[in-house]
Amino acid sequence: MRKFTLKPAALYIITGMLTLLLGGGCLLCRLYLSSMEILMYVLIAIFIAIWFILGFLLLPMYFRRTVIFLSPTEITLHTGIIFLRRSQIKLSSAQYVTRISAPLSGFSGFNFLVIHALGGSLILPFLSISDCDELERAIGAVICGEEPQK
Repeated sequence: MRKFTLKPAALYIITGMLTLLLGGGCLLCRLYLSSMEILMYVLIAIFIAIWFILGFLLLPMYFRRTVIFLSPTEITLHTGIIFLRRSQIKLSSAQYVTRISAPLSGFSGFNFLVIHALGGSLILPFLSISDCDELERAIGAVICGEEPQK
């Protein structure tokens, strides 16, 4: 059984973008709502609270708790923030695999695999390129009827 984790670079990029977005919101509040001080300070406090909760609590917890296991017969995704969820697909029921890669995905970790199976699909998020290639080869080998490499 092989264990895959999410690429931490994706967490850093998402947190950085969240910081820029909410910092811009604080700056706009300061520029345009200076005449209404109470509203300005309330909105800035809300933006800072959202930034702290998402950037330092929920997103790191999600990235730490999400794990993908690949066995010779099935693939399992353990994920969740507050409630943990386990999604499982037998490799024999997989029909095809879709790979979604963003520009600069080797650096950013924005590689996703979508495994389509009988009656559903499973999204494997934020994989490194090597992990994405390995999972895609293993699942593709089972779909084509070949023996997966270990």
